[in-house]
Amino acid sequence: MRTIIKSVQGTWARFRRDARGNASIFFTIGTLAVVGGVGVAVDTSVAYNVRSQLAAAVDAAALAGARNYASPTRDADIQRFFDANFQSDYMGAVLEPLQITPDDENRTITVTAKATIPTFFMSALGTDYTDVAATAEATLSSRDVEVSLVLDVTGSMAGQRITDLRAAANELVDIVVQDIQDPFYSKVAIVPYSMGVNVGAYADQVRGTFTNDTCTYPAEPTCRYFEFRRASDNAWTTHEISTCVTERTGANLSTDAAPNVAPLGRNFPPPGTYNPCLTPTIVPLTSNKTTLHNSINALAAAGSTAGQIGVAWGWYMVSPNFGYLWPAASRPSAYGAVTLGQEVLKVVIVMTDGVFNSIYFDGVIAQNSTSGSGSSNYKINQDSPNGNGHDQALALCTNMKTAGIKVYTVGFDVDESASATSFVNNCATDAEHVYLPETGTELKQAFRDIARQVSNLRISM
Repeated sequence: MRTIIKSVQGTWARFRRDARGNASIFFTIGTLAVVGGVGVAVDTSVAYNVRSQLAAAVDAAALAGARNYASPTRDADIQRFFDANFQSDYMGAVLEPLQITPDDENRTITVTAKATIPTFFMSALGTDYTDVAATAEATLSSRDVEVSLVLDVTGSMAGQRITDLRAAANELVDIVVQDIQDPFYSKVAIVPYSMGVNVGAYADQVRGTFTNDTCTYPAEPTCRYFEFRRASDNAWTTHEISTCVTERTGANLSTDAAPNVAPLGRNFPPPGTYNPCLTPTIVPLTSNKTTLHNSINALAAAGSTAGQIGVAWGWYMVSPNFGYLWPAASRPSAYGAVTLGQEVLKVVIVMTDGVFNSIYFDGVIAQNSTSGSGSSNYKINQDSPNGNGHDQALALCTNMKTAGIKVYTVGFDVDESASATSFVNNCATDAEHVYLPETGTELKQAFRDIARQVSNLRISM
């Protein structure tokens, strides 16, 4: 094309010097007008094609940015989608860096691309380049999010393992809980568990009140003190009630029926410091990061493992049936609740490092609990009516998933335990929701990945 332009320029110069006739001059002028018009049309067509490709690329990039709005890799994802939809050096275009503009208040992300294109015919008229640009804006299609974080704080988590767990859980909170809570909220609940779950000030509402005297087995343990025969030697012993709770019994063992319909099991832990009611308490759903971080940082490892109780409370924290217990801001939405056209997302994340070894009878660890559940001097001489802990937990997981809750499981270094590995693999929503980290670094990465998935689900379109 540049050869044609030079030829036209040369012809024009010769005709300017040649005065042999007006007809020749008019012919030349007409020829130049036609060629010039064609040239401008060609350059305009090139610019239009480049701009069309830019527009398609920024559309894809903006949508990718909206879907990954909360991700630390958001801008890299935007660039990746743009590059996949705009061929490098397309028609000689030279790109400027993408402009990415998030707007938290209006919940939009804007992507602008600019390019400079060399001209072919218009350069004869002194215009060597032309600029084109395209802009796309995507609005986040968000939803309310409720996440229940179930954390194993048993004795086997002592030392570096509990330190790694704190770091992983804190990072998850920072990713999931958004700074802007309107029009959609994102909240997290904390459920530490070991030999049971400590419900703190909610104990009376959850497992019922008690009289300030002693109940002796087989009387129902509705007293402050419970006297029973211990498994080791059938001798009588007495334990005092705590604010921890254990499994329910009966038809609602595996449901989320409200505690005023089906109370939780009481807990009578051993006296002194041997496998006592754990210190950390539950934290109902909240978007207050300070509250969540303080709870996580206070986690301490001690006690045996009643993971089935932790799983149950993971469900209870996002169940509307338990909502009446909590302050208004912590009450879960109804299943399937819709805000601005988007259904609430309910997620339970269950983390464990081993076998569920503690099961209960009348609030005391039963004699058929497995190894690791403590001395038989502190167990009742009765078997649990509820079956083993993993079976109880799996039944809860099944019913949770049926209720529409997404379940993630994290098995921390559980490869040597067939029952724990089986639980982790079968409790989760599917295989993509299962994590089996073996080190503290891998545990942190697992929590990070789950948090990002939850954030992406929150704004999936």
